[in-house]
Amino acid sequence: MTSKLLRVSFMLAALTLSVTFSLQSDQPKVLLVSFDGFRWDYLYRVPTPHFHYIMKYGVQVQQVTNIFITKTYPNHYTLVTGLFAENHGIVANDMYDPILNKSFSLDDMDIYDSEFWEEATPIWITNQRAGHTSGAAMWPGTDVKIHGSFPTHYMPYNDSVSFEDRVAKIIEWFTSKEPISLGLLYWEEPDDMGHQLGPDSPLMGPVISDIDHKLGYLIQMLKKAKLWNVLNLIITSDHGMTQCSQERIIELDQYLDREHYTLIDQSPVAAILPREGKFDEVYEALAQAHPNLTVYKKEEVPERWHYKHNSRIQPILAVADDGWHILRNKSDDFLLGNHGYDNALAEMHPIFLAHGPAFRKNFTKAAMNSTDLYPLLCHLLNITALPHNGSLSNVQDLLISPTPRASPNTQTPPLLHGSVKPRENEQDESYAYFIGVSLGSVIVIVFLIVLIKHLIRSQIPALPDFQAEISQPLLQA
Repeated sequence: MTSKLLRVSFMLAALTLSVTFSLQSDQPKVLLVSFDGFRWDYLYRVPTPHFHYIMKYGVQVQQVTNIFITKTYPNHYTLVTGLFAENHGIVANDMYDPILNKSFSLDDMDIYDSEFWEEATPIWITNQRAGHTSGAAMWPGTDVKIHGSFPTHYMPYNDSVSFEDRVAKIIEWFTSKEPISLGLLYWEEPDDMGHQLGPDSPLMGPVISDIDHKLGYLIQMLKKAKLWNVLNLIITSDHGMTQCSQERIIELDQYLDREHYTLIDQSPVAAILPREGKFDEVYEALAQAHPNLTVYKKEEVPERWHYKHNSRIQPILAVADDGWHILRNKSDDFLLGNHGYDNALAEMHPIFLAHGPAFRKNFTKAAMNSTDLYPLLCHLLNITALPHNGSLSNVQDLLISPTPRASPNTQTPPLLHGSVKPRENEQDESYAYFIGVSLGSVIVIVFLIVLIKHLIRSQIPALPDFQAEISQPLLQA
């Protein structure tokens, strides 16, 4: 009887310990992949069997509305913070901060100044503060020290590193003795060729096919590493691409004196900083300059763009119509394909596909916002989201189990630049994990106490009778 009770007690204790620490040992795994500039309809331009394989055995969102401006760095930072550009502070690929009196330029790779990134906290930092690990292969911003931290593992940006090498690193990190729970993988195409050829070019067909082959390689490697059925894979992009033409060029030199302004960001959203005393002159010169150019004072920028409440947004924005290109003159570099336009335009919309144990199969959703990805990632990782502009409820129908596991803070009202910053609301641990550990520990301790007491009693069953025999003569006396 005693040995049977011991076995049962040990089994219960082991089960309790297993449940207690399952959040740590069985931490969900998520891999987020971005193919830069992959427009939503590229999926149907040429055969893309590997993308359609994920659609068949996973989920697809038909229309993903990204943020304004529809450029690489603002949108990639939105994907990992859930914030509009005015809130996370990466408002363009080229910026000037009048408070810091510093510039930021993607073209010059002058992007490693932490101060530009610290108006928000990206998900890899939140994941690590919850006690987990992250790994990033070239994802924009992951080789910048933000709030004093890098990802647990990361590759310094180098566009000469092949896709296969990037995948190899991700697989290595997911299968190491201390595996990552969050992986981020970035690839520059089809954006680069989209700029050179234009999205309408027949030559884009082989480019899209190559991306599909690369996705197939990723799937193959995940299966080989036995990760395919346990990892939640999300495939997305930052923006689309539109066709431009040398017949659709707006030349600023025809309307403005170069001595009167500084051009901070380029086409198709020209961010203009007028010289002191020249604001009215610059604005009035541009306001009626061209029928395909809309000019805004910063405070008049449409609310739907969420693009005015940040000091890095310049006093005047000149926004070209879809397919039009803003140059100072025709001697400047011209691109046959471009992005950055109004995020309401279908040509600017990216893709969203997902596969894994958390996602439904063969399910198509009509629409979502790119800001919704962040709370979804936090839900999948079972970590507490920081304040953001997305909504988990918008994407819960993608999941097999729609009930949130993360804290109620996964949906918050929109933030304005100048309100409490996300980093001031950070919670350094996952409360669910520590509550689970605490409760489990208490249960284990109670089991041990009961077990020890039982063992003591089982080893001295005759003690009461022995005491009675000793005391009997005294009673008789």
